[in-house]
Amino acid sequence: MGIADYVGLVSGIGLCIVLGANNLSTCLGSSVGVRAIKYRQALVLASLGLFAGILLEGYKVSGAINSGIVRSNDPKFTIAVELSSLLLMSIITYRRIPVSLSQVAIGAAIGSGLARGISVNWSFAAIVAASWLLTPLVGFTLSLILSSATSLPAKRHRRILRLNLFYAYLTVMSGVYAAYALGANTVGFIVGMNEVSGLPSPLLSTVFAFATIVGMITLGRGTTQSVAENIIGLNPSASFAAQMGGAITVHGFTQVGIPVSVSQAVVGGIFGAAVPRKIVVRNGRLTREILFGWTVAPLLGAMLGFVAGLMI
Repeated sequence: MGIADYVGLVSGIGLCIVLGANNLSTCLGSSVGVRAIKYRQALVLASLGLFAGILLEGYKVSGAINSGIVRSNDPKFTIAVELSSLLLMSIITYRRIPVSLSQVAIGAAIGSGLARGISVNWSFAAIVAASWLLTPLVGFTLSLILSSATSLPAKRHRRILRLNLFYAYLTVMSGVYAAYALGANTVGFIVGMNEVSGLPSPLLSTVFAFATIVGMITLGRGTTQSVAENIIGLNPSASFAAQMGGAITVHGFTQVGIPVSVSQAVVGGIFGAAVPRKIVVRNGRLTREILFGWTVAPLLGAMLGFVAGLMI
């Protein structure tokens, strides 16, 4: 390994730390919001789900940038992508807004590729961009269906407290599944960018998994509260529908090797779960910030990636 490989590895670790800080909310934020589990319990469960996702299916999205968006084994290209993504994700996470790392990194890869004269696979880029539009819609639709289905027993069941407890456990299970999907899709995506270093994939996966968990533990509380408490209030059954719909969406895209946003899927799922129960959005300003972040994230990533590609 050369110096560039080490710099790329450190950048990837930093990116995973920020990812953990930003995306714990989308995995188990709803579970914390309905008081199904405590924050510390959410950390443990998210860590287990994340590890399993990376180790079992992380390879499926690992080639999205270095053999998908571009074809490059240049470690300097990887550094440019990761440093620009790290800077932008750090700023957004500081604002406590859940946003898509895949959008930021794909934008940065395109910008860096153009700056360094590397050919961009625009066909694959268009497919990924289309998936960004589909992700919240699919998450919304699946959660809407699940929420409608889970609302029926609530109307007929007399023991509401016992039913809510049952759905609380299901919410936690769906949150672990969302963490699994995060590991398989987004962390696997970061591992793939760093395979040019020559380190074995299992070692890279383990290191990046630990880095993501460190981010969850040290910096994840703010964005978790944004999703759990500041958007809308969901009861346990609706929370289960939101997280499960989002997790199924991300896991589905993982099977075809497309990096998508866990935050988009789950936040879309939250709104889908709210519709059958006529739950009103509680924080319009935060919702607008999230939507704005989704819109500008790939553009800002491309701009920073282009500058980094010229400078590195």
